[in-house]
Amino acid sequence: MEFKLGGYTVSKKAPPIFFAEVGSYFNGDPLLARNLFEKIVAARDANPDVPVVLKTEILDDPEICLPSDQTETYQNKKGEIRQENYRGLIERKAMPLKDYEPLFAYCRDVNIPTVVSVYDFKAADFAESQGAAALKIASSNLVHVPLIQHVAAKGLPMVIDTGRATLREVARAVEAAQSHGASKIIVQHSPDGHPALPEAHNLRILQTYEDCFGLPTGLSDHYVGIEMLYMSIALGATVLEKGLYFDPDELDQDISYSMHIDDLPEVLRKTMDCWLALGSKRRNPAQRIKGILSSSQRQCLVAKKDLTPGMGLSFETVRFAWPCLGIPVEHWPIVANWNLKESVPAGDPIQWYHVEAKK
Repeated sequence: MEFKLGGYTVSKKAPPIFFAEVGSYFNGDPLLARNLFEKIVAARDANPDVPVVLKTEILDDPEICLPSDQTETYQNKKGEIRQENYRGLIERKAMPLKDYEPLFAYCRDVNIPTVVSVYDFKAADFAESQGAAALKIASSNLVHVPLIQHVAAKGLPMVIDTGRATLREVARAVEAAQSHGASKIIVQHSPDGHPALPEAHNLRILQTYEDCFGLPTGLSDHYVGIEMLYMSIALGATVLEKGLYFDPDELDQDISYSMHIDDLPEVLRKTMDCWLALGSKRRNPAQRIKGILSSSQRQCLVAKKDLTPGMGLSFETVRFAWPCLGIPVEHWPIVANWNLKESVPAGDPIQWYHVEAKK
């Protein structure tokens, strides 16, 4: 299955689309958000052959979170831990829709597609009105059937983040989307942990999702490094999402698995290299390859000593050497035990006209 997302092709036959994720890292500061957006656009422009979209979220109304004693726990890359009241966290990150408008206008001006995580109907409608290329259902909303159906009815590509869901829950979410008109769905794997340890990744589940649903798959990368991006390409991921920030060592929600935004150009180049390296299931020796190729010399039959007519070809009379200036070595099973019909000095390649089959 393949389809278009922001002008890019979602397919295993096309390079994976990089979701340059800024989430709500800007904590309600539109200037910081604009700085992040501009960095992503610059990296995109420096790698024009790599599909890049800007991934963010709309969090505008703190009332989406009830006041309570619920806390959120997060850590930084050094392992330092902080707890914060969950309602207070949402209030700190929320930003009015009027502040999002110039950001989306900028994306339209520079022609970079946007993928937007939405948490309620209003945000979904707003993102659509701002020209979002796709809408994402975050892992926490995988069971939010009304929101899934509302987004699906818009006909935009959808990204469904699976998080810690069971396969049955993922199937229910996909069915809810498809039953309400969604035909362009990406099932995105999100490993456990913030950050996720290697043993928590279960990257082979990408293949499970593909087998079960016949839909493109992707990775929402929660690892402290970038290795999981490259592994996911080999496992068929069509989208790669990675958090980007100016200070990835900062102690704040979701920052622990982000990478420095200045590293984006190099990572984009490497993801393309990894995808190109997958190539074909078959190797075509006649294919023209760019760059310098080694001579890859093969060996031929060489007279081990002075050979005279009537002598037989055997390991006593023949050795092998490159380059292939005589009978190619792969023909040894044919000519073994044939006889010389002409003399060949020691060290000379043996030619076809030197030999004949036994009569």
